[in-house]
Amino acid sequence: NTRLYNEYNYGSYLLFRGIPVFIDSRADLYAPEFNGERKEDGRDIFSDYINTSSISKYYEDTFNDYDITHIILYKNSKLNMLIGKDENYTELYSDEKFIIYARN
Repeated sequence: NTRLYNEYNYGSYLLFRGIPVFIDSRADLYAPEFNGERKEDGRDIFSDYINTSSISKYYEDTFNDYDITHIILYKNSKLNMLIGKDENYTELYSDEKFIIYARN
C-alpha cells in the first residue's frame, strides 16, 4: 500500500523496475485532462509536483491530497532540507545522492 512521492527525473526508472510513481518524464500524462472524468475535474499532478518540489506549496498539503506514504528525493533538493528536519518523517535509507523517508 505504498504511495510514493518521487523526483521527476527518475520516475521512468522506477516504473521500469515495477515501482508505481507519483510522476515520471511523460509530463503530459499528469495534466488535468488525463486525470479525471472531465478536464475541469482532473488533478494537475504535474503542477502539484512542480509547486511542491520548489517549496512554493506546502509539502504536507500535497502528500495529504495524494495519500503519500513514502518520499524519495535527491539529497540536495530543497524539499529534503525541510523534510529532513520534520519529526513526522523517518529516514529509511540514504546514500550519496538519494534519501528515502516514511511518513509517520
